[in-house]
Amino acid sequence: MKIGRSIAVAIAIHRVEPGAHALSVITIDADKDWNGKSITNFKHLDLISGGYLRIEDSLGTDLDWSGIIIEGTAGENLTKFQTVYRKNDSKYWLAKADNAATMPVVAMAVEAISADGIGKFLLVGWLRNDAFSLTAGSPAYQSVATGGAVTTTIPAASGNQVQKVGIALTAEIAHFNPIYTVFEVT
Repeated sequence: MKIGRSIAVAIAIHRVEPGAHALSVITIDADKDWNGKSITNFKHLDLISGGYLRIEDSLGTDLDWSGIIIEGTAGENLTKFQTVYRKNDSKYWLAKADNAATMPVVAMAVEAISADGIGKFLLVGWLRNDAFSLTAGSPAYQSVATGGAVTTTIPAASGNQVQKVGIALTAEIAHFNPIYTVFEVT
């Protein structure tokens, strides 16, 4: 952790609230305790001009992932890296592009979650699966044939739903970023 400026200067220039601490660079590789608060207990994080949040995209281990997540309730048993839509019961169910009622993809499970269990869902980020055989730069779409699966084949039959959900970065690493616009093939 590095302090970019003195606290007094940071407070004056950036109008930081008294008692707050301005940091220019911080790397967190675990949940650290800061004066009785953990990074997961902060109410908000304000980034000043030029500030950013870096998420790791060069995943070094099979089945690693990195990104922005939410916690939610599974409507059915889910396995790691299955895509889901949110049903009107506020639960997450397997997405499948053969039916508009099971779309759009809004997230991806990043762990196995039992039906009615609470788990982590990736909204946007990166994932690595050494079983993939992707072509870098190829877009990914929700599968018509298999609920929760992603394919590089564009759905083409009448009634199929077309939604781009990501892009391959390497043969094993994909960027998950579902576009909420869905087209129906006629």
